[in-house]
Amino acid sequence: MKSSIKFNIITAICPLALGVLVLFGCSKGSNNSYESYGAVDSLTATFTVSPVPGNDTKFIITNTTQGACVGTRWDVGKDTSGGAMGKPVDTVFYPLAGTYTIKMWALDKRGKLYSAAPVKVTTTKNDPAYDNVIKGGAMNTGDDQYWSKFDAVLTNRITWTLANNAYTGQVSVPVSIQPNGGIYQAVQVVANKKYHFAMTATYGAPNLAWLEVYIGPSTPVDGKDYTDGGKRLGYITWNSWVAYSGSKGFDITFGASGTYYVVVKAGCNAGGNFSTSGFSVTNVDLRRIQE
Repeated sequence: MKSSIKFNIITAICPLALGVLVLFGCSKGSNNSYESYGAVDSLTATFTVSPVPGNDTKFIITNTTQGACVGTRWDVGKDTSGGAMGKPVDTVFYPLAGTYTIKMWALDKRGKLYSAAPVKVTTTKNDPAYDNVIKGGAMNTGDDQYWSKFDAVLTNRITWTLANNAYTGQVSVPVSIQPNGGIYQAVQVVANKKYHFAMTATYGAPNLAWLEVYIGPSTPVDGKDYTDGGKRLGYITWNSWVAYSGSKGFDITFGASGTYYVVVKAGCNAGGNFSTSGFSVTNVDLRRIQE
């Protein structure tokens, strides 16, 4: 809410020899302020929160402070910015299920902020636009139907097995012909919106190997290495061949709406290996970050 405060500046031109311009300001009042038009109110900041009918993710927030309130500052609990000046009545959107703390400060005409008692709201489900766009990311029984496979090296394909809530890839050990391939899935995304990708991977101590994630607009095909979109995430690095089990992620913004391919790519050089247990992936997740 914009406030408009008019200050009266009394000016006078004194008849000095050099024609000096003298400005006379308002004198300090008995209320210990520089305001010439009355005392400053002491505000008791209050606000209300009301759910939007028929919508579990939106709430109407209203500044109900009585008196000479000229501005409203909100912190709706979605980030750590500490809030910002806003409108006295607004609608806040919580696309992800959770509990959020709403805070408000009322601004008086001297610029002092008065804090209201915070209010907590709880949402129980996600807005569909913020759901995981990956299908079968939990790698439950039957989730392999959502994933396609490709191999850049057709003479030594990676073997994939779905079991125990993980998709496991294995190659012959020791490797005499370099394998290079992976699994992929087409997803639909919205341009200029930030997404977060995360995936859990597990593998024994590999050697001369890689496990990487790419997201690009072209479809993976057999007989061709996949590099579209550039490597977004690397689980195995060439100087750290140790066993691993954990999750990694990254944020990504797409320049155009439409179809992209999430590609989990693995392989190893001739003479390398992924250990006899291979490598497993699960909990593959790509979703918009709430705004």
